[in-house]
Amino acid sequence: MKGLLFLLLAPLLSTAQTRQVGGQIQNGNSEGLADASIVLLDSTYQQIREMKTDLSGKFELALAQHTKYYLKASHLNFGTKELFFYSDTIKSPLIVTLLPKVKELEEVNIVGRQPRLIRKLDRLEFNVQHSNLSALNTWDILKRTPLVMASGSDLMVRGSKKIMVLINDRKILLSGEELKTYLENTAGNDVQSIEVITNPPAKYEAEGSTIINIKLSKSILYGYRGTLVGLAEKSTTWKQLFGLTQYYKNEKFNLRATYNFGRGTYARYETNYVYYPKEQTSWEGTMDRFDTNNSQNSYVLSMEYTPDTTWSINMGLTGYYGPRSYGIYEVPTVIYNKDHVQESSYFTINDHERSNKNNNLYLQVTKKLSSKWSINWSSYYTSSNATNDQDVLTALNFKGEKPSSTRFISNNDSENRLFSTQMDITGKIKGLEVEFGGKFSAVKTTSDLIFSDDESGTLQYRPDKSSLFDYKERNAALYTSFNYSWKKWSLKAGLRGEYTDLEGRVSEPEDMNKKDYFVLFPTFYMQYALSDQQQLGFSYGKRISRPAYSWLNPAKSYYNLFSYFQGDPRLRATIVHNLNLTWTKDNWNVDLFYRFEKWPNMEIALQDNINHQLVFQYTNIKKGQGAGIDLGKSFQLTSRWGLNLQLEGMYNENYFMGADAVLHKNDVYIGNGNISSNYVLDKNAGWNLELGNTFTSPTIQGPFRITGYSSTYVMTNRKFFSKRLEVNLAFMDIFRTEKMRISSKYADQNNYFDDYRDTRKVNVTLRYHFGNQKVKSGNQPNKTEEQTRL
Repeated sequence: MKGLLFLLLAPLLSTAQTRQVGGQIQNGNSEGLADASIVLLDSTYQQIREMKTDLSGKFELALAQHTKYYLKASHLNFGTKELFFYSDTIKSPLIVTLLPKVKELEEVNIVGRQPRLIRKLDRLEFNVQHSNLSALNTWDILKRTPLVMASGSDLMVRGSKKIMVLINDRKILLSGEELKTYLENTAGNDVQSIEVITNPPAKYEAEGSTIINIKLSKSILYGYRGTLVGLAEKSTTWKQLFGLTQYYKNEKFNLRATYNFGRGTYARYETNYVYYPKEQTSWEGTMDRFDTNNSQNSYVLSMEYTPDTTWSINMGLTGYYGPRSYGIYEVPTVIYNKDHVQESSYFTINDHERSNKNNNLYLQVTKKLSSKWSINWSSYYTSSNATNDQDVLTALNFKGEKPSSTRFISNNDSENRLFSTQMDITGKIKGLEVEFGGKFSAVKTTSDLIFSDDESGTLQYRPDKSSLFDYKERNAALYTSFNYSWKKWSLKAGLRGEYTDLEGRVSEPEDMNKKDYFVLFPTFYMQYALSDQQQLGFSYGKRISRPAYSWLNPAKSYYNLFSYFQGDPRLRATIVHNLNLTWTKDNWNVDLFYRFEKWPNMEIALQDNINHQLVFQYTNIKKGQGAGIDLGKSFQLTSRWGLNLQLEGMYNENYFMGADAVLHKNDVYIGNGNISSNYVLDKNAGWNLELGNTFTSPTIQGPFRITGYSSTYVMTNRKFFSKRLEVNLAFMDIFRTEKMRISSKYADQNNYFDDYRDTRKVNVTLRYHFGNQKVKSGNQPNKTEEQTRL
């Protein structure tokens, strides 16, 4: 513990050789402008830091010697001014004069522009605000984010599914289908940008090999304004989304209220195959899923209060409520002999109903202690409730047996509660930027499965197949990090220590698992400016991926009579090591990466050849690793025509213990990417056309091999009535190529299923803006910059 405290305090004891430069932002009358924005950028125009001037318009910068910088100064009621300078030649104090705006200016709202890709030291930022993609839902935007690939309801980055999803830097307690449904019902125009953080700094939780942070937008306009959204979508079925977002802002308050209502029927098409070698029979089934959900409610309430330039208070609620999703699956399965002649069959009817409710309350308070030091306290509470009830009837027609039927009913209720609180302190000691803090979180999850079947002749409760699962986890963390710049070098390092204490109890079979552990997570970033337009960077980070809470539940949850999934209460946490080498030149971004995973946890399929059952099981495999290259570039071919290119090539391998108790290796070379082109048809009408394609080659997951797929889309956007009405038309997955086969074939295992999620669709989005849509001159100070951390 003493060693950890020393590491936390070490940055405070450090000194650095830098130069302090003071300055003031003034108006034309040489009066200081309070709360003006100051952005400092390096010689390649990458942002280093951002700040606000004090009440007298003054600011202070810590600059490395012999380094080139850009400084951008702006204010809501004045123009923007930009300076280029050398740190060793600039005179102090630095006086910057801004000229007032003389007329009303429309809000910067260039709908239809190309999404902007920004490569930062520790993350990739995909800015989609006011682009064509903003007309899609958030899930479809996420699928088109560079580095992010979607496999069904799972997200992958660089071949890994060890991902933590945040919204405005806050963790959401959803995964898989729940997360997909929630994001499908979040309108894309609410999204400002998506950050893909492949090597997260020490401030973030060590959970997940990659963090995806969805940043929601805020209004920069004073007064009241709003946006109405209507979306109609046609695939095999119809879906609709209606939404209203309202904003109000004055000098101290910034309020937002969003409500989206979605409804529709969701289709998914699957064929499955299992070969049992002993009888030399193949079991082949078809399952067309249609689920109706006519009440999908997502909402956001937020308030930002800034009583003065030193205080900021944020609070709010985000949530989703789906009271009823229902459907009846009719699943015929045919059993063929070795000559592929039908010898048996069975028919399954699955009548099911689900519900889901999730709420996330948060509070954040930031206090600026001085010009160099600030403190931030943030807390959030998440509650999640879900039900999954199903009634399954199976009609059997097996060779040599009389036709019969069997029925079972399962009712599964789950409840999750999460509380987290964190304190962060940031400051400067000469040229050293320091950050340190701590966090505590507590999770409680329960799952109650009630199972009944008619094995005894009548439908009866089965305590041996029912289960009550109770899980608690507490996590305490301390961290420290620092940034330092010297000449052409930029350094950033951090250390995070996390202590985890968990306890899991299950009633059937009765079992208890208690465990506690402490792990250190170092991070390191280094960047060197080879020239004004060329930089070389290196980073390392150690991460952990803990199993999803539902994965720890050992109760068997049946899909049908011959298939179920099951968790493992003793799943290990995965330790992940990430290495990155980056090179940037003339807006080309190249990233070489390597990832090593010890005891990856994942879902695999095991076929029980004796009982003719296919078991989907959460388990650990021995290890996995991957290495590759990311390449990104945006081209402005003409004043109207832009092209965005993001490509990735990698090698990935998994080592797993098979059903035959032999260590197997599964490896693959992967190529994926996104290519999109945007053309401005009419600048005055805001009429744009975009064509794009997302593609991936085959991938792996433990024993699974997953085929590649591609998706081509076309969308166009145009404005009407003084740009208050926007119309977007999108054609998604035009060639119906977002299909995949997930197969497992080794030893005595031979099974696969083909999956298509009805992604070929056409949608029309109407968006109408009302209220104040202009930035008006006046004496109001600008206090609306979105905070970089929540």
